[in-house]
Amino acid sequence: MLIKYKIQNTFQSVTGQTFTVSGGTVDGLYKSITLPFGLDFYPVDYGEDVQDIVKEERRKAINPTFDAETTKYKFRDENNPLVNNGKGLLFKFRFWNTTSSTYTTSYSAADFNSLDINKRRNGFKKSFFRLYFYDTNSGDTNNLIFTEDLDVGETTEPIIPLNRLYWLRNDEYFKENNNNRVVYMDARFFNAKTGKVSRFINPPISITSPLTIAQYSSISNRDWRTSAIELVNPKLNNGEFNFRPYLPFGANTTNVITLSEFIMT
Repeated sequence: MLIKYKIQNTFQSVTGQTFTVSGGTVDGLYKSITLPFGLDFYPVDYGEDVQDIVKEERRKAINPTFDAETTKYKFRDENNPLVNNGKGLLFKFRFWNTTSSTYTTSYSAADFNSLDINKRRNGFKKSFFRLYFYDTNSGDTNNLIFTEDLDVGETTEPIIPLNRLYWLRNDEYFKENNNNRVVYMDARFFNAKTGKVSRFINPPISITSPLTIAQYSSISNRDWRTSAIELVNPKLNNGEFNFRPYLPFGANTTNVITLSEFIMT
């Protein structure tokens, strides 16, 4: 950086004043000199700017390190460890029964008969539920972050326990926020017998008829669209990895999540 300066030879007479010098004071006429400094700045080169540009372009070109290691988050009911006879969190799926025009917790409403279920026919045993977890409860801006599959297994009715979820072991959200993470879930049933895929949402169990457009679109009923799950921050949980239903939210209780087939009139 270059500095340009000049000395202006401007003298002014100042009388009747006293000023102190080493060893005493001086009265009378003296001269004052004004020395204005004009500062003009000129860059010598662009070396620093080039280095900053290189660093920024390198940052854009190289993907940041991402720790994708997952771990098992276990369901825990703090008030009742042996809830549901030790099965833990239960998912209850209500199918719409077109014959009786109501919701029912029965595979018969999904076109399975007793032989399909008891004989474990392929159309039944290869069917499964898939849980979809999103980052928000908005259907317009939510992003899918992970899924979990629930096989019908040995069940005779659509009530299936879920005691674990797999999520990031070192979630950046937990590091940056002193809080738990809430994710939002809906479900699909993949029917291997009929090839039909049914969506399930989370209205209160008091709803026994198909939703109207007004009900579904109402802002006050937004919680019905998904079921909220809370992943507990290990920093707040003695290092333990746990999850639980988020309350109050739709049909969630502390140990049961009830999902209903999405039917709209």
